[in-house]
Amino acid sequence: MRSKILVTLLTCFVLLKTVQAQNNQYQFSQLNINQSLSNNQITSIYKDNKGFMWFGTMAGLNRYDGYKFKIFKHSNLSTSSLDDDNISNIMEGPNQKLWIKTRNGFNIYDLQSEHFSHNIKKTLAAFSIPDSLISTIKKDRNGNFWFVHSSYGIYCYQPKTHQTKHFTHLPNDSTSLYSNTITDIAEDAKGNFWVAHHNGIVEKLDARTNKITSRIYTLNHLYPQERFTTMLAVDAQDDLWVYMSGNALGTFYFNTKTKAYKHIDKNSIHGKLNSNIVYNIVQDNKGLVWISTDHGGINLLDKKTFSTTYITHRAADDKSIAQNSITTLYKDNTGIIWAGTYKRGISYYHENIIKFPLYQHHPADPNSLGYDDVNKFAEDAKGNLWIGTNGGGLFYLDRKKNAYQLYKHNAKDANSLSNDVIVSLWIDYEQKLWIGTYFGGLDCFDGKKFTHYKHDEADPNSISDDRVWEIMEDSQNRLWVGTLAGGLNLFNRQKNNFYRYLPYRPNSVHSAYISALTEDRQGNIWIGTSDGIEVLEKKSNQFIRYRHEEKNSKSLINNNIIAIYKDSRNLIWVTTQEGLSIFNPRTKEFNNYLKEDGLPDNAVLEVLEDNRNHIWLSTKNGLSDISLSGLNNNYKLAFKNYDETDGLQGKEFNENAALKTRKGELIFGGGNGFNLFTSEQIKSNTNKPAVFLTDFQIFNQNVQAGEQVEGHVILSKSITDTKAITLNYRDNVFSIEFAALNFFDPKKVQLLYKLEGFNESWLKADNNIRRANYTNLYPGTYTFRVKAANADGIWSNKEAALTIKILPPWWGTSYAFFTYIFLVLSGLYLIRKRGIRKIKTQFALEQERKEARTTLAYERQEAKRMHDLDLMKIKFFTNVSHEFRTPIALIMAPIDKILSTIQSAEQQLQLQMVNRNARRLLNLVNQLMDFRKMEVNELQLHPKRGDLVEFIREVSYSFTDIADKKSIGFIFDTSLEQLETDFDHDKIERILFNLLSNAFKFTPEHGHVSVMIDLKILGEKNLLEIKIQDTGIGISPEKQDKIFERFFQNETPGSIVNQGSGIGLSIVKEFIKLQNGEIKVESEENEGSCFTILLPMKTVSEVDAPEADAKPQSLILKVNSTVLPEPKNFHKKQTVLLIEDNHD
Repeated sequence: MRSKILVTLLTCFVLLKTVQAQNNQYQFSQLNINQSLSNNQITSIYKDNKGFMWFGTMAGLNRYDGYKFKIFKHSNLSTSSLDDDNISNIMEGPNQKLWIKTRNGFNIYDLQSEHFSHNIKKTLAAFSIPDSLISTIKKDRNGNFWFVHSSYGIYCYQPKTHQTKHFTHLPNDSTSLYSNTITDIAEDAKGNFWVAHHNGIVEKLDARTNKITSRIYTLNHLYPQERFTTMLAVDAQDDLWVYMSGNALGTFYFNTKTKAYKHIDKNSIHGKLNSNIVYNIVQDNKGLVWISTDHGGINLLDKKTFSTTYITHRAADDKSIAQNSITTLYKDNTGIIWAGTYKRGISYYHENIIKFPLYQHHPADPNSLGYDDVNKFAEDAKGNLWIGTNGGGLFYLDRKKNAYQLYKHNAKDANSLSNDVIVSLWIDYEQKLWIGTYFGGLDCFDGKKFTHYKHDEADPNSISDDRVWEIMEDSQNRLWVGTLAGGLNLFNRQKNNFYRYLPYRPNSVHSAYISALTEDRQGNIWIGTSDGIEVLEKKSNQFIRYRHEEKNSKSLINNNIIAIYKDSRNLIWVTTQEGLSIFNPRTKEFNNYLKEDGLPDNAVLEVLEDNRNHIWLSTKNGLSDISLSGLNNNYKLAFKNYDETDGLQGKEFNENAALKTRKGELIFGGGNGFNLFTSEQIKSNTNKPAVFLTDFQIFNQNVQAGEQVEGHVILSKSITDTKAITLNYRDNVFSIEFAALNFFDPKKVQLLYKLEGFNESWLKADNNIRRANYTNLYPGTYTFRVKAANADGIWSNKEAALTIKILPPWWGTSYAFFTYIFLVLSGLYLIRKRGIRKIKTQFALEQERKEARTTLAYERQEAKRMHDLDLMKIKFFTNVSHEFRTPIALIMAPIDKILSTIQSAEQQLQLQMVNRNARRLLNLVNQLMDFRKMEVNELQLHPKRGDLVEFIREVSYSFTDIADKKSIGFIFDTSLEQLETDFDHDKIERILFNLLSNAFKFTPEHGHVSVMIDLKILGEKNLLEIKIQDTGIGISPEKQDKIFERFFQNETPGSIVNQGSGIGLSIVKEFIKLQNGEIKVESEENEGSCFTILLPMKTVSEVDAPEADAKPQSLILKVNSTVLPEPKNFHKKQTVLLIEDNHD
């Protein structure tokens, strides 16, 4: 009997130890007030049909979307808020409404309007339930709702038919409920309901017959006088779990098929609990039953063996359950177990959330790893692990017992470790453990004794350095030792000494630092150093070298080697601080990979290959799982990276700290312990995240359902349920917040969004914000869309979408545009009408212009004909005049001769008259010839030396006869006695002759004509001023500018017979212009006229002086003389005798 008890106790001890060891795999995520939970005391948990998690606390209701909490609390200012903050339960009711139970009763929350209603009696009346004394509500698999009444039994409301069934106790019917005082109900897999009563009786309500088909009286018989709040849970095998809320009775398991039961509590032989106060029971997807207890954490019961695992809080371990008082448990539709604690918030677990089991030191757990900073692993023949630490000594883990044995350095004990800093471990073919230490040399442990190998300066056969970095035994059982600064060592077991391969010796390595050792299939030894890779070939026993080459992309990525690993494909994987290199022995080339190619970090440390032929890398930024695809050595790499949120010991791992066990387990160590796992355990998350809009803001102000913004309601219901909204043009600055309801690893969820109509490409959302902001959008209709993928890159088929219509301002509405179009069309009509009228007018004008052009062409043709005729006339008169000059000259010469010889006064007068008229005739002939020359621009000056003043006097005095005959007073006045210069005698004479002829012609009898000469000095110019003034008929002001035009004739009195040809003054102006002079006229009608001539003059001395730039016969003159005063005008008219100038 004693032996049996001893065996039982030993079995329980081993079982207990195993149970404790298994506790490492249950790592929890936490939610508490640090993440904005309203209160850490959790009373209830529920997940709605959209996927939001709801948490009831002692201080408010919380909705959680995986990123943030939305908190609902009582407000005295709002009748649509909660009636109390102390939440006791959360249940789902009909019409997608939540029933929130508080100390004051139920609050019905409308998910669409986001308001709470408190008229419970009216709501229940619609379901044919008489009053509001409802204790619980359960929804069955068919969508029906079961209301448990505190006194009237059960009401089942069917939403499809809007019918309500009432189940109650009937005294004479054994198939009716046992009583109406029901504490709980639970549905099994067949749709039957188990009903618990206050007295412990449990009965089954058949779903097909709606009758009670069986009853369990066990608890009533065990506790006949007790009244319990009996609670029920039905597992996946339709077995029944019964516990009494508030009583320390543990739980009762009922096998509904065999009718057998087990009482499970602290005193049970199998399935022992560590606390008898049970709050809740759920079953996970693996069939394990989770029992939440008070101060006992979670008791995990395996129904197959009825063994129990205790999940309890561990101090300083944020991945353990937050507290040992678990008030509620809830399993959602994705298999996550949510645990509400009494004072520490929420802990939740799923094997795919924190994937990697973690082994580390826990001060409160004596069975945990004794030191966290792990450097190296080795596995012995029993499958147990040797663990070398960075200062904590050497640990031996008995994996069956989950017991650690520690070996440390003891200076007083020669049979101890030489140093507690373990860098390298290796178990040789004799199952001896070789230990490389930092400054402690090399140790060999056979299980009982430590043998030490240290560097001796005096012994060349000793190990070359006490800092042993790498140890490897090759296929020939040769032991290779790499050191930090002493190169490579080969241990000779027979001689118990070392052969050194020192840097730069013949056929040796090139670096003193040996960081990696491995052997390939051909037996070649690959040696990683700080200066590339050395390969000791087995056939030649010679070293070959691989280094980084700047100009060769197929060379090693970096020379500072960390690890070298040969995989099952015969590829050589080389890790460095600057990336990963993969050597292909067939091509003798390296392929290089960096963070940009998918690595979590460029600093790659260790390499392992799992049983699926995936490659695992440890880095300075987590682990990477690499799958290779492709054939014929043309591989493509796909990277899947993991970080601390997946359960890794930390962000950074340690060099050398990696091992694959014979079972295929992978171990990676770092500064916070180590992860031990199989790749099969690391499963992809196949849950596709549901995406919802969670908030809508205008100008950074939250908009609630039913809230008015500037007089209109934007959200008639919750933004989560809203499909379309309409905004005023002033509300075009808004934000939309969204969330992917994925609780496995929400920080790694990928969210993409776009606003169709504004941008057509998908934009990646920041997971910390998850908000899209838009400003100053133009009026129009837009569609906001957002989609999500989980941490494993699986995209959800469903997107969240919101149609946004931004109304234009009144001036941009359709009515306004209709008005604009009407005005534009009207304007176009008027423009067209006006255009037609204009076209008609233009046509008429064009016709008139055409006629005018025809008339003008005719007139031009006629004018040209007349001009040609004039030219012919002028040519004719010129030719005739030229022919007249000879006879006139022949007439004048004899007359001049006769005048000089004749003595008779009367004959002289007659001959002088002949001479004057001959000269006049000659002048007229010359005018005709000059006019011709003017037409063809042939006028030229012919200056010659003379006294200009005397010349003007003589010409003027030639008109005295005319003055006498017409009784005209004639005066010649000059301020200069003499002016010797070069001038054109002919042209001066004709200028004076024309002007004086006109003066005498148009001056009536008894008038007055004056010729005045003066010298004007203007700056450096000397101007000869000649004024010819008369008291004739004058010229009107409007005609004064025209008198110098050719053929212009002023209107003259009829008394003037000879009106002239109209070319004299034009010839005068041309002659004066030819001499660089000017002529101007001053005149008043019936008062007379004054013609002023200004001619530039030069003195004889200046004319004769040699000047480099003077032109011949120049008329420019500089005279040192003062300006003479202007002669006074004649104001007194004189009486003269008028004689016609053409009368002999």
